[in-house]
Amino acid sequence: MLAKTPHFGIFLVLLLGPCGAVRGEAPGGIGILGDSYSDEYQFYPPDRSTARNWVEILAETRGLGFGPFTSRSRPEPRNQGFAYNWARSDATTDDMIAAGQHTGLAAQVAAGEVKIVCMIIGGNDFIAAMRAPDPVAELRVTLPRALANHRTAVGTILEASQEVRLVVATLPDILNLPEFLGPIRSGQISVTVADAVTRAVGQFNAHVRALAAGNPRIALMDFDGVSRLADILCRDDVYVAGRWIDRKTPSNRPDHFFLADVRHPGTLGQSVIAKLFIDVVNARFHTGIPPLGDAEILAFASSLATPPPGLGPAGRGGDRGERVATESQSR
Repeated sequence: MLAKTPHFGIFLVLLLGPCGAVRGEAPGGIGILGDSYSDEYQFYPPDRSTARNWVEILAETRGLGFGPFTSRSRPEPRNQGFAYNWARSDATTDDMIAAGQHTGLAAQVAAGEVKIVCMIIGGNDFIAAMRAPDPVAELRVTLPRALANHRTAVGTILEASQEVRLVVATLPDILNLPEFLGPIRSGQISVTVADAVTRAVGQFNAHVRALAAGNPRIALMDFDGVSRLADILCRDDVYVAGRWIDRKTPSNRPDHFFLADVRHPGTLGQSVIAKLFIDVVNARFHTGIPPLGDAEILAFASSLATPPPGLGPAGRGGDRGERVATESQSR
């Protein structure tokens, strides 16, 4: 393991892109396709509700337009939260298509409400395959189906308007999730299965990268690249917002990367996605969104829970769950 030095932070900044503001046009409405990483955390106690995800972080700190907000239930698949956020907890790419995430959001795109769409989806497809009686055989079915679903969603969004811009995300290797690390180390998950999953996720990511490389309307959010760099530099901890946080032991404390549910990043972990999104849309689409600073991220994370020593001062007081139960325009 490499020594814990701030050099990791420098490498991460270089990978994420420029940290200075980029002048450009306001992004307008931002729509989301995806799963629990993008579905608003505040509605999922007991673990996710202690944190906030990248959508909630950017709505709160940058006032990005994810649509009118409500804590009342909407018809599926959106349910509560922001009107342009169609991501649903536990969704696979099959669920995304069957539930109509892509067609619902495409209608908002066609109406001129949404100008940028971000899609982070696919992890649950491979998690489900791992839990099948024969994971290796299941992956042979899962991968082509996930790729076809992904292509369908991309095509539907881009066809809705020539003006829309799309951000697609690669997937970190799901074997790095705490829920799988232990079983792999203990031999409960075989090397054969682990290697097959890594290869399948790698092929999915190659498809995502090719999409972004071949279309000027598509930008790449390389979450896999960030994760791989973190693995190279230190497997047990990660340098986020100027602090080393534990990425091996799940906990709802803000100084841990993964929440106690062993799958979802906490607020600081999600801030990596938030920063990456800003850097990508600024560089590719010239949106000019001010970057997130370390002190700002720490203050936001600290405002959600009592911070451990050294995390940083509390910032904006108040529980983000105390939103009014009426629909209001996102900040």
